[in-house]
Amino acid sequence: MDTHIIELISTATHVQWSVTIPQYFFFTGVSAAAFLISSLTYVFDNKTYEPIAGLSLIVAFTVLLAAPLNLIADLAQPGRFYSLFYHLHATSPMSWGVFLLTSYPILISLEMLFVFRAGFARRAAKSTGILRSIYTLVALGNIEVTPATHERDHRVGRILGTIGIPAALAVHGYTGYILGVVRARALWHTSLMPVIFLISAMVSGVALMIWLTALMVRDKNGKIPWNILDGLGILLVWSIVGDLTLRLLWYSIGFAYSFGIFQDALPYVFKTHFTESVVLEMGLCLSFPLVVSLFGPLRRIRPLFLFTSLLAICGVWLFRWDTVIGGQEFPKISAGLAEYVPALWGQTGIMEVISNWAIWIVFFIGLTWIMPWKSEPTAESDLTSGINIESAAVTAKGAM
Repeated sequence: MDTHIIELISTATHVQWSVTIPQYFFFTGVSAAAFLISSLTYVFDNKTYEPIAGLSLIVAFTVLLAAPLNLIADLAQPGRFYSLFYHLHATSPMSWGVFLLTSYPILISLEMLFVFRAGFARRAAKSTGILRSIYTLVALGNIEVTPATHERDHRVGRILGTIGIPAALAVHGYTGYILGVVRARALWHTSLMPVIFLISAMVSGVALMIWLTALMVRDKNGKIPWNILDGLGILLVWSIVGDLTLRLLWYSIGFAYSFGIFQDALPYVFKTHFTESVVLEMGLCLSFPLVVSLFGPLRRIRPLFLFTSLLAICGVWLFRWDTVIGGQEFPKISAGLAEYVPALWGQTGIMEVISNWAIWIVFFIGLTWIMPWKSEPTAESDLTSGINIESAAVTAKGAM
């Protein structure tokens, strides 16, 4: 008589998506938020944030360069990532994401060409040789800086920025959509998930811009522009309020009106992971920054304000972790919970996330060094600048 050994595999013992996926979700969210901040100036003509509009656009572009590297690392065969471009599935949010991640950076790069064209034109006029040719090329072959060219650049930049707003929302919204359509994951399956991801992305994007503004932007007196940081602090308040409100709706409706599986999942979030989800994420990293940013006297304690902004960044990353990894730890079927501890090394380990941050920093430093992102002269002074640039171009040509 033959003896057959049947191996029963519990689907609760394995986590498919590793730590690289929360990192990917986090970076795409920062990109969307930073782009929206830049659009306050380039689309809606809000002069308050003009000194950081170019910097925000660079942040939106560079994090989007680093973000897909996490997806490549998470693939079982990273070398086959190119196959995603010719396997189009109209009903798959993941397939949509491939084309969004391709078209959205192109859109941002086109907007940067027009937004920074005047700055490149000035550099071209002051340069000689190969540098002048390069600057002329990225200035779209036109080194004039006049009110007419300023108006044209502004108009085209506004059109591209207007198109980019829904594109930015789609690029990050689809990540929440990916989770929301998965019926088998109790914590994910809600139509609120894309909106929750978008609002929490605003928290991380605004908080990161607070830090970058404090580090890189100075006013005419060489001091940190605290008026801009105060404005960003108010944006941070509204973002955190929206984030916490959506969480309340998500958890309360799910617990009170959903059927068994979601009601079983919530105690797992609020008991098993009470420290991470409630104390750290919603308490220390969201509610505490909310209080500090909301009240002017606390916000004017500048080290405290910057510290709580850093906490807000950490809180959003932790939310991505709790949602992606926590949603997989709760089983589809069978008893028991999965446990996931990321490895230190390897293509899906902690060092990959640290390396991804390092890659973004390299991209960011490189583009802020190359791009003329600082505020340009007003249109009234551009007329004089245009005359000076033409004179400088003639002088540079004679020196060659």
